Amino acid sequence: MRSSAEFYERVETAIVDGTFYGDFTFNLGRLIAPRRLGQEEVARMRAVYVPHGDTLSRAVVAARETGAVVLCAHPGNGRRITAVNVAAGLELSPEWLVIDEDDVHASLHCKKRRTYLLNLQESAPEVLPALGRELAGYITRLREAGSCLVVLATEHELGTLDLAVQPEIVKLRASDPREVFLAHLARWRSREECQAWAADERIGGILSGASPQDAVRLTEHVHESGHRTPQEGIQEVLAAYHNWEKELRSWFETTQAPEQGYRRALLLSVAAMEGSPVAKVFDAADMLCATVGIPYPPGRGLIGPGVNAHLQDVDARHVKGQVEFTRPRYGVAVLDHVWEDRPFFKDHLTDWLRELRDDQPAAILLRLAMRHGLPDLVVETVQQWSGQDPERAARILTVAAMSDELGRTVRSRMYVWARNGNQESLHLVVAAVCGGPLADGFDRIAFTRLKHLAGRDSERVEASVLDALARLAIRPRLRVPTVMEVVKWVETAGRARRTGLRAFVGLAALRSPEGRLVLMPHSTREETLIDTLADGWRATLRNPESADTAKKAAVVWLEEVVRGDAGSEVICRVLAKACRSSMDVGVLAPLIWHWARTAPDDGVDRESLCIELMRRIGEADNLTSGISLLSAYDVEETTEWDS
Repeated sequence: MRSSAEFYERVETAIVDGTFYGDFTFNLGRLIAPRRLGQEEVARMRAVYVPHGDTLSRAVVAARETGAVVLCAHPGNGRRITAVNVAAGLELSPEWLVIDEDDVHASLHCKKRRTYLLNLQESAPEVLPALGRELAGYITRLREAGSCLVVLATEHELGTLDLAVQPEIVKLRASDPREVFLAHLARWRSREECQAWAADERIGGILSGASPQDAVRLTEHVHESGHRTPQEGIQEVLAAYHNWEKELRSWFETTQAPEQGYRRALLLSVAAMEGSPVAKVFDAADMLCATVGIPYPPGRGLIGPGVNAHLQDVDARHVKGQVEFTRPRYGVAVLDHVWEDRPFFKDHLTDWLRELRDDQPAAILLRLAMRHGLPDLVVETVQQWSGQDPERAARILTVAAMSDELGRTVRSRMYVWARNGNQESLHLVVAAVCGGPLADGFDRIAFTRLKHLAGRDSERVEASVLDALARLAIRPRLRVPTVMEVVKWVETAGRARRTGLRAFVGLAALRSPEGRLVLMPHSTREETLIDTLADGWRATLRNPESADTAKKAAVVWLEEVVRGDAGSEVICRVLAKACRSSMDVGVLAPLIWHWARTAPDDGVDRESLCIELMRRIGEADNLTSGISLLSAYDVEETTEWDS
């Protein structure tokens, strides 16, 4: 396998920029709800929002007056978009909460002027009682910070919480699907074109009994068709909306003879490999035929019809050497039809898709799992790929863990793997996922799984955890949470403590692409980071396992300051706070003195920083407060700072 750093980089790049999907008909943005919404995302969600009656205004008033509100409804009735619009109505930044099964309290963030959005459907049922016990105190803390909480729940989930004091409940009803259709279509069409589509009786017939989700899906079909008016392509839009079911039923009825087996195999191959080169599509068809015992044309294309004739048989074509269907979203519909109509073929289909090496089949497996609610399809795929192709395993696991459809179950399975599994290849994949995009939206989830992995008795797993932490610490938003998590490990027992010690020293030496020490605070205003760093330095400098490397890392920090790349006041505060006993002073004072006295004569003023640090450390020592530590050293004497 490649180096861990390169491995993580490839995984993260493929997930974030969407190359994992190729030309697949949906992308990462639609699969994964962003955890922290920026102004642009909020503006887009406000533009397409259609409230039902006065529900939005009632929810805003309740949240403003009491600090919390519950939006009660089943999924699909506009709970998410209503929650975001409550935040917009309060003029507070929206942020989604995800509950960590190991530490409910730490999952409940509380920053100023935020609207925290909590979807109970994303939390494991067993944590809901503990969450309920925390909510009253949490809402109080939020009100003090000028923030509030919006809970998305069903009536059953609310009962599971068993709240002593229940926030005001606003029950949602589905918005008018016609208005939802018009609001979403207005992103791409003029007002006149929107009205023309909505006025068509066939569109109206669908919308009359549609849910808001169905209305949005119909809008997307209209947009993707490219047609400006219903007269141009209403039949295509309706067929795509109904998943091409009528057309596929007819096609399969006319291809029942055994000699039509290759034609069906080619149809599935195009569906699984759409957007791939012609040769790969036909190779995949041959592979499927071999898997299920269907004869395929001999001679590798030399005998029989040419490529165009074969592709026309399955309503496909090749453009610039790549194969595609002539109908929009047809490949997705083909696989859905086969999955639902031929349950006895599912095992053969999934085995074949897993053996195809391209990422497009991986996306197909992921979509089948999401559409049909089959998290085990992803879990079993990851288990198979973890030892064969860990990068693909990490990519599919990342997206599944972050998705609405599968996320809760897949994240729970990752938790079980991290705690109890004995398959090292799976541990490496879980660490890779936790060090990637998952942590941007689910930081507590990632940290908890890394903590359990840190306790495994495996050097390779420990190395993967250290690499994951380095990738997290280099991200500005995750820098402080990562250091805080590592310091927690240092304060525990067992192997996780050892990993925490190694992690802190490694992070202390980590540099950004610009060459700056990642953990060095930018200013003294970063009080939380300074306090956490002080705890980390104190623990690593005192512990025999990490003392040598920690002292070398501390010297690098001192050099960073005297060479003008960091502020002296910052390091003075960090190291002074790290001294909470005479033992701490006994470690740091000789280290600083030795550094200043034995440095090369290069014109850099180290003495001033040494004197200031000695003064600060002396003041911090309760036993010798006010006494200068410099008196303990003869100017001609050089002490061994590592003795």
